[in-house]
Amino acid sequence: MLTLLGLAVATIVVGVADDDPEEVVADCVIATQQADGTYQVVDDRFCDGGSHAAYYHWLYGGSATSRTGYVRGGTTSRPPNAQIKTRVGKSIQRGGFGKSGTGGKGGGG
Repeated sequence: MLTLLGLAVATIVVGVADDDPEEVVADCVIATQQADGTYQVVDDRFCDGGSHAAYYHWLYGGSATSRTGYVRGGTTSRPPNAQIKTRVGKSIQRGGFGKSGTGGKGGGG
């Protein structure tokens, strides 16, 4: 009986671990894509809302390139139910750093 209880607990723990949100890296980039398909990464503060939204946006899931300060791929649509972090480890809340809303582009709501 004790063995069955231990097995049930282990199954529950594994099931809970499977429900952890996916971790996705976000980069604040200049909205204009480069000719080679990359985006230039800028300081995160440009994507934290405000008047910069037309020029910068969050790029989710992009890959670093051999060219320092540029990423390739990814999406501007915020992945649902994901834990979003920048490359420097800051967590991004819905819509930006600590902001409420549902935005993806520009970090705004």
